[in-house]
Amino acid sequence: STTSIKSPNLEVEGKTNIMSNATLTLCDDFPGGLLRAQVIASVTPPRDVFIVYVDGEAETQVVNLNDWAPRVEIELEPGSHRVDFSYQYNPFR
Repeated sequence: STTSIKSPNLEVEGKTNIMSNATLTLCDDFPGGLLRAQVIASVTPPRDVFIVYVDGEAETQVVNLNDWAPRVEIELEPGSHRVDFSYQYNPFR
């Protein structure tokens, strides 16, 4: 299935370390498998970064890219998982 997620405009005057997250929650009966995601990014350090977390641990990140990123592929073990797709922005870096 195809789903699209877009980060909101995070350029808010006076704000620092702004994040936009989308969370995928997998239940206990998840059989395990490969999570695949395609990301089009406009991330330039040190101002912003895109990180994928699995169960609170950073699994991969996209930085210094203004185009389609290589496909994100993460092997997930059977059982419950929380996958966070996190865009982090700091306009003052």
